[in-house]
Parts: sequence; C-alpha cells; structure tokens
Amino acid sequence: MKIKHKFEYLLLRSVIFFINLLPVPVILALCSALGYLAWVVFPFRIKVAYNNLSTVFPNLSHDEKLCLLRKVYLQFTKTFGLVFILHRKSFTKLVKNTRITGREKLDRALQGGKGVILTTIHASWFEAYFAWFNIAKLPTSLIYQKQSNPLSDDFFVHQRGRYGTSLEHLSSYDGMKAYEKALNDNRLLIVSLDQSYSTRGASVLFFNRPLACAKGAAILHQRTAAPMFTSVYYMKDGELHIDFDEVLLPRYDAINDQNIVDISSRCLRLYEPFIRTYPEQWFSLFHRLWSKKDYPSVKRSIRQIFL
Repeated sequence: MKIKHKFEYLLLRSVIFFINLLPVPVILALCSALGYLAWVVFPFRIKVAYNNLSTVFPNLSHDEKLCLLRKVYLQFTKTFGLVFILHRKSFTKLVKNTRITGREKLDRALQGGKGVILTTIHASWFEAYFAWFNIAKLPTSLIYQKQSNPLSDDFFVHQRGRYGTSLEHLSSYDGMKAYEKALNDNRLLIVSLDQSYSTRGASVLFFNRPLACAKGAAILHQRTAAPMFTSVYYMKDGELHIDFDEVLLPRYDAINDQNIVDISSRCLRLYEPFIRTYPEQWFSLFHRLWSKKDYPSVKRSIRQIFL
C-alpha cells in the first residue's frame, strides 16, 4: 500500500468526520458556497463544460451559456456534498420517497429471465440512484471504474452497501464474461453510455456530433438477447425522480459494427431531451466527450461572472 494512498484516505475520512458535525442544510449550503467560489475564482474545466454546452444548446448566446454554467457549478459541488450525508436519515428518506416511472416495465422485463441492460448517463444524484436499487431490493450489478486509491474505492463501495446488498459492483476491468454472467443471473446491469472511447468506441451521433460510444451494451444485447432500457435520475421540486423505459429495437441477425452503431444510436439519442431539460444536473458536462484537446478560452467579464 502506497503512503500516498494512506495519506489521501486519512484526509478523506477526516474531512467527512468534521463536515458531519454540521447539520445537513449547513453542509449543502457550504457546498453551494464552495461552488460559487469556484465559479468566481477557479472555474475548473470551464473550457470543456462551455464547449459541451455549446453542442447541446448551439443557439444560446454567450451570456446565456455562462448564466447556465454558473448553475452547473453550484449543482456540481452540492452533489459532492452527498458524499458526506449518505448515512443521514434525511438522505434515506429522500431515496425511499423517490418517484418512479416505468417500474412495471422493468419488472415485466425481468420476468423474461434474461436480465436487463440498464443504460444510463452520468447525472448529479448518482449516489441516490445507486442507493435506490438497494432499498428496492432489485438484483443489480453496476459496472464502475475503480479509483486509483484502493482504500478510497473500498470506502465508497462500502458506503453504498449501507442500504442493502442488492447492488453489486463490477469493475470495468472484469470483462464481458462477468457482465454476461450478471445477465444470465437475471440481474439489472447498469451501463453508462455518455463517455468517450476514442480508440475503441462506436462512432454515433450525439447532439449531431460524432461520439465514440462504448460498444459493450450493444454487444451484450446481441449476445444475450437481454432487453435494453434507459434510466434517468434527477431532482424536481425537491423530490428525487427515476424514470425507466424500454429501448425498442429490431431483431439483429449478426454482431457487426453496423448493428452495434445502430443499437448504440437508438439508445443514446433517447437521452438528449432529458439533458436539454436538466443540463445543470448532467455530470458529464465536465467530461471531454467530443474532443480530447484544443478547447478555446472562455472569456468572462465581471458582469458575466456575477450575472
């Protein structure tokens, strides 16, 4: 175990301990204040976020984009605050009272015995989303990327287990056999689609720009005949919402690049209306989706910073 990892973990646990001496409203207010400070003083990845926002909303003015980005930064740090309150009763209450749409479709699909490929995108309230599957006692497997620090990785995995044992974690390095096994065991398999795999992804149009989308979900569907679903999670009027829906797909007679692109396109484009409705809750605004480099500078006047 590296000394660096031990130090990082000690710092993480110390911050969490001291933050939790505060009431939940104070924690969230503090996180919002940090978000505002970041927006004013050090807007991390603003070039990436601005570029992505321009792709989603090409007709917005420069002022409108900056105004929306300020909301994005405030939401981002507020989401970070969820890490500190995963064990609080208020968080449990929020998740238990989640408004669900499409649950009957999900249950009906599981009755087929082939599992469900549950696609999603990276949104702000992901910890609440994961917690819901444990509380709902749905057999679920999450494909996730392990953190470089094994101590921190184990901590967050353990945190998600506070609400039950229905959600298992599969590393992105476990491979297709592990994912197929999860489906053969009639489990939900959560796969995030809004990432860029520039060297090994399938080129699909996302907001009318080519994105190198992961091929795994499409390949798994063709290998196992497991149904594919979309899922989104978001806060609206102070309540958590999770919406499920089935992706209607034709029959495919071969596993090839053309069919992989078709499946990925049909699925990914269904997320576009949600992102346009809740852009401030789309976590991947900070990800390098359509380009890995050469982002132009974003000019901000004093007036635009404090819009």
